[in-house]
Amino acid sequence: MKRTLAVGWFDNFSFVDACAPYVQRIKEVFFAWPGVTASRPMDDWTAERTAQIVSDLKWARSNGIELDAIFNAACYGDIALSEELADHVTERLHDMESHGLFPNHLTTTSPFIATVVRQRFPQLKVRFSINMDIATEIALKYVDELFDSFYAGRNDHRRLDYVERIGKWAREHGKMMGLQANSGCLRNCPFHQFHNNLHGHNRMKQSAAGEKFGFSVFRCRTNYERGNYEDFMRAIWIRPEDLPLYEPHAGVVKLATRRHPNPAEIVRAYATYNYDGDLAAIMDPFFKFPKSVDNKALGESPLWPEVRDCKNADNCRSCGKCAALLKACFKDRAKPSGTMSQTFSGFFRG
Repeated sequence: MKRTLAVGWFDNFSFVDACAPYVQRIKEVFFAWPGVTASRPMDDWTAERTAQIVSDLKWARSNGIELDAIFNAACYGDIALSEELADHVTERLHDMESHGLFPNHLTTTSPFIATVVRQRFPQLKVRFSINMDIATEIALKYVDELFDSFYAGRNDHRRLDYVERIGKWAREHGKMMGLQANSGCLRNCPFHQFHNNLHGHNRMKQSAAGEKFGFSVFRCRTNYERGNYEDFMRAIWIRPEDLPLYEPHAGVVKLATRRHPNPAEIVRAYATYNYDGDLAAIMDPFFKFPKSVDNKALGESPLWPEVRDCKNADNCRSCGKCAALLKACFKDRAKPSGTMSQTFSGFFRG
């Protein structure tokens, strides 16, 4: 088995217990260090929680797992281009170093942070975040002096021809390409930039104005609540069983686990290339549809390879394949466990 997985640090379940059985599959752990603004809402850094991340990262390093420090907020507000931000990044990296945890990689959405790190920490490998949506060779060429690795464009990275092409560019230019395996985002979602900006400001909770105008930042939720379940079929996730098709072209495969209610199940599924359950439940964000998306039935359908590699997914003509595939894998649940809205509100903590 190839060591490609990058696991997001979590503390709602024992990180070590979840990862230890699959240490030969885990290449990296990515994390937001205490005090760092990242692309997800952050819990308070108590002394206990800080001690836990230090302990878990030391365990990872002792087991040959590389460390990826994320500074990947989509917006840093008034300090986005400032010595204050440069010094903030520098101080946090020195703090990691004082704990014996200076990272191997730094992932960012900010070309400014990338420039600062290039100058102040030339030994540190810079990675451009998936949230930058750098999807083409020409876009990569524009900034190739600023990064060592990157995540391929999210909207196409389930298409094998695209992954092969961008992976080839990466190898030819001395870079490493990464993918994200379990994104639950809608393909080409117009809310994505807005959503990420809110994350950067830690403002994901529903506001009084949102309530007043009946507005939700999660277009995926409102889209599925209208019954558009076929959009899940044409989304951007990768099945655990299909991962071997992509790994020859990718140096790292990211698992979104930092805010998921069951991160250990995600690690197990992708580490073993096998998942027997509701596929929607291991995505981030996860969805509890009225019926379960039976992953085994999905993989057994002869339609699945055609849908997975669909060349028209960005401009769907409603050919009927997604509808037929959904019908084949949408199965009744044994025991209903809440509405989809309840699941969303619980997962996003407001």
